[in-house]
Amino acid sequence: MIRGSDYRVSSWPDVVRVGRQTLKRKHRHFSMNSQEGAHVSGILSACVSVDLEVDPAHGRIFALAAVKADPRLPALVTKGCSTKDLAALDTFCRGVRHVIGHNILRHDLPHLAAAAPTFASLSDAPIDTLWLNPLAFPRNPYHHLVKHYQDGRLETGRINDPELDARLVFEVLQNQIQAFGELNSRCPDALVAYHYLCGRGPRDTGFNSVFAAVRGAETPRRKDAHSAIRRLIGTQACATQLERLSDRLDDASLSWPTAFALAWISVAGGDSVMPPWVRSSFREAAQIVRDLRDANCGDTNCAWCVENNDAGRALKRWFGFDAFRPEPKDASGLPLQEKIVQSAMAGESLLGILPTGTGKSICYQIPALSRFDKIGALTVVISPLVALMADQVQGMARAGIGSAVTVNGLLSLPERYDALDKVRMGDASILLISPEQLRSASVRSILGQREIGLWVLDEAHCVSKWGHDFRPDYRYVSRFIKESSFGEVPPVLCLTATAKPDVVADIRDHFRARLDLALTLLDGGAARSNLRFKVLPTKAATKMADVMEAIEDSLPQDGNSGAVVYCASRKATERVAEYLKAQGLSAAHFHAGLTADEKAETQEAFRTGRLRVIAATNAFGMGIDKPDIRLVVHADIPGSLENYLQEAGRAGRDRQEARCLLLYDREDVDRQFRLSARSRLARHEIAAILRAVRNLDKHHSRKGEVVATTGEIVREEKDREFQRDDQTQDTRVKTAIAWLEEATLLRREENRVQVFPACLKVRNLGEVKQILDKQQITGAGRKRLYSIVNHIINASTEEG
Repeated sequence: MIRGSDYRVSSWPDVVRVGRQTLKRKHRHFSMNSQEGAHVSGILSACVSVDLEVDPAHGRIFALAAVKADPRLPALVTKGCSTKDLAALDTFCRGVRHVIGHNILRHDLPHLAAAAPTFASLSDAPIDTLWLNPLAFPRNPYHHLVKHYQDGRLETGRINDPELDARLVFEVLQNQIQAFGELNSRCPDALVAYHYLCGRGPRDTGFNSVFAAVRGAETPRRKDAHSAIRRLIGTQACATQLERLSDRLDDASLSWPTAFALAWISVAGGDSVMPPWVRSSFREAAQIVRDLRDANCGDTNCAWCVENNDAGRALKRWFGFDAFRPEPKDASGLPLQEKIVQSAMAGESLLGILPTGTGKSICYQIPALSRFDKIGALTVVISPLVALMADQVQGMARAGIGSAVTVNGLLSLPERYDALDKVRMGDASILLISPEQLRSASVRSILGQREIGLWVLDEAHCVSKWGHDFRPDYRYVSRFIKESSFGEVPPVLCLTATAKPDVVADIRDHFRARLDLALTLLDGGAARSNLRFKVLPTKAATKMADVMEAIEDSLPQDGNSGAVVYCASRKATERVAEYLKAQGLSAAHFHAGLTADEKAETQEAFRTGRLRVIAATNAFGMGIDKPDIRLVVHADIPGSLENYLQEAGRAGRDRQEARCLLLYDREDVDRQFRLSARSRLARHEIAAILRAVRNLDKHHSRKGEVVATTGEIVREEKDREFQRDDQTQDTRVKTAIAWLEEATLLRREENRVQVFPACLKVRNLGEVKQILDKQQITGAGRKRLYSIVNHIINASTEEG
């Protein structure tokens, strides 16, 4: 903290380095005549730029600076805020007409007025360059000096340099005036609208002076301004909604929000976001944009709504289809796919149940693309599998839509940064993430930069604690929405292919209790008329032959159609694939143990028909865009009826006839029950996890806060009541934590990532073996350590 009073008089240097930018003082050419230029020069000479440094903890000013437009004049710089400092500032500001600053209206001026009431007069005609920026530079990035953060501070590359900040404000204001001059030449209606909306007041305001100087005219009359706004909007919004807005323009509280809304609409269509501080401080601005462009007036004579708020036209525009899938239908006979899209575009919250293969993705993609195009809002899709997310992004890219991005744990740091930057800068219409990513600080921060227009929970049965694929973090989504929406909860669209009545009730109750949302149920059932189901008894000795016979009977020899053979284990997929290849078929295996590149290569080969048969675990298939799968064989009993319906539903997405064969072996049923028992969580195990967390809290320096991995929690559970299992342990601990959170016994916050620099002390596996022998480490522990080090050595070799 800088203390005491220390005055310094300095002059503005010819060259100033600002971060990576070098700013040179030079004559600026403005696109206005000499008389208008004289007006502008008069404004700048009548300004003083003030910048404060304030201790956020106590609200105390600890440094300030004031400068004038002429670089030859000395600046006032103080390292304190004593009575003497304030008196010097008062003297420095005498005779100026406008005090200017970046966020001066809500930061500097209130602090000055609190420090000394005499400074209240500075608020008579201020000019805040933060407020002018979205009007002058509506497209992203709108200014290389300005952060997109809520405090609106200038990014100078230095800390606590109020003089540099104050001088940069003149640079920003000059750039803004130049932009307004060019806009006045190109689109004078925009300047008329901004002048009327932002220059009104009981006396001559600073903003009025700026627009009057640029336009060379006084504040427009109401009639002229309204006509200019109508011409400015033109066909870019609903005519009915525009008339309703016109009736409210006399409301001074809507002046700036309306101006910000008009500025954003002028660059609508992607590559721009409304600054977060505008959405936070002027919430009506985003609402005005929604009213003008995303609210269907229902008038068949409204050209905007007919073209942009119609589900059928949106389908044709984005994907080229003339009609939605005819099956299934709702009670009125309307295709359910169309009904879901229509309702989601209208802003309803829904739970849609569509059979696998009937186009669930379209149900959120069209509303997302439509909303992004109209209001620039982001749609966040919560999805359970990385493969599913990647496939959705690739599928949209093949359709010519490049605005969908995914963020997941398999991305490299540069890839993750690029994806997040597309979201922040307004280039992304859809972000696909797992629910666990919502606990990432970087993802939370980026989502705060965008308006969220729609939340989508794909495979929504994962929300339900009675669902067959319960994911604890799916229930965290509603909490995140509530905490990040500031009372304005966006619509929620839940989609799934399978949901029993108790799962449906649980999902709807969850969102009603957490977000006060009543999800409209649109249920298309699970029936698929083009699928032929059959159960065939089998035994271990004949199973391979039965699989081969089914493929020979149902898979055409010519063409690119394919078959999927589902197996219960990774080893089984490998055995089946080897057997089929030995029979002359182009086959491969697929399971979660493959690398990302291997998975992608196998999926693409199968999608394009180069690979005819895949033997896979249930890690394969969700969202895979291959319509002509003619056969799905379950070589082993699936884990649940829901799993079976989803996996069998991969067949016949082109609505042509396909076959689904289940090979039944009693031994497989017993094995599946044993697998299910391993993942079951008992009440006493949940209690054991709670005791472990409490024990960790006792050891923690900050009581009431525990930072631990699932492995650390299990190690702290000394009574051994929690069943250890390397394959299911992580999920079972997280599930226990979720149940404890449901019971309000604890609250899980966002993840904390800690990175420790390290280097290997071994050069090869031979040295590893020697160390393990010396330490007498044997059994499973030896095998696990050996595997980990082997993986690290291989990774280091690839990078090196």
